[in-house]
Parts: sequence; C-alpha cells; structure tokens
Amino acid sequence: MSLPAIGRVLLNWTRRGQRRTQRVVTGSAPVTQLDDVRALVSALDLPATATPDELAARLSTVRRRPIQIQPYPPNIVAEARRTGEPLPYGVWVSGAATDFIFFREDTTHSHRRHIVLHEVGHIVCRHVGDDAGEADSGEPDHATITRAVKRAGGFAADQEQAAETFAYLIERHTRPNLSATGETPAARYRLLED
Repeated sequence: MSLPAIGRVLLNWTRRGQRRTQRVVTGSAPVTQLDDVRALVSALDLPATATPDELAARLSTVRRRPIQIQPYPPNIVAEARRTGEPLPYGVWVSGAATDFIFFREDTTHSHRRHIVLHEVGHIVCRHVGDDAGEADSGEPDHATITRAVKRAGGFAADQEQAAETFAYLIERHTRPNLSATGETPAARYRLLED
C-alpha cells in the first residue's frame, strides 16, 4: 500500500467535511506544520490506553507494512562505545518491506516510549528516512544502521519538531496525567521519567 493509500484508509477515521484534514491525511508531502500534525493524530482515533506497540501494530495493519521496534543490535552499541561517538536515543530505518525503529536500552521505560513515538512520528508524518537493503535475516545490515545512526538529527528542523509534536500529542492523548500536572515543558518532561 502506498503512502497516499494510507491516507485514504486513515480518511475513514476522520470526521466528514474537514477538507484540511482530508488534504493532510491523503497527501504525500512531508507533514511539518503543527495543525497538520494534530490532524494526523486526530485521524488515528486511538483509544486512550494505546501503547506505542499498539500504535505501531495499527499502523502496520493500515499501511500493510510492518514496523519493528527493537533495541540497537549489540554490535552497534559496542561500536559506539569503542569509537566514543554518541549513540542517538532512537533511529528509524526504512527497509525494503519493513520499517525498523531502534532505541537505546539505557533509558527509562517512559523515555523509551517517547523515543519510539518520536520515530513513529517521522513515519506517520511522511518524512524521508534512510532506505535500507535488508540482509537475509530481513533486518537492516550493520552498515545501514550505522548510516542511520550518523544521520540521526539529519532531518530538517521542522521535521524534527513535527515528530516531537506527534510524540507529545500521542503522549497527551494516551497518558492524560502528562498535561494535568504542569504546563511548562520541563514539568511535562519530568512526568516522563519513571
């Protein structure tokens, strides 16, 4: 299923008559504007208890393209330690048949959740990730993951902000206590810690 086709499926989840939402949901251009990110999140019509894994499973079904979420392979972690290069908290690699989200395990559960939602945000907002050739195992090879790690933060600033907004909006929807306690960004992020 192509990305525009995803929009047609997601369109079924939107309220009728919202032309702007329809254009954003069915479009093919990267989504970067805050109102457009809100429209995409609204179109997902997630239950209030949805987890990142449930969101990924739902998107996998809609897109007919699996999303695998997993920690970085040990050889990538070892290489980052050996070279002293910082390992990003998470990266998205677009494989031939599967999207892969890799995350660092040395974070709290809540931070990991936010990392995964941020990377899912890049996918939902149609940002362009690294295309990966998948190895025989079906997973990206070492070189592909290394390229993605080095590219991390390589999205345009507006795309990074859109992915972060997506993650925040999903968190606010599925974890209402995040917006109930504090209105400053620092207060909200403190609530993400376990």
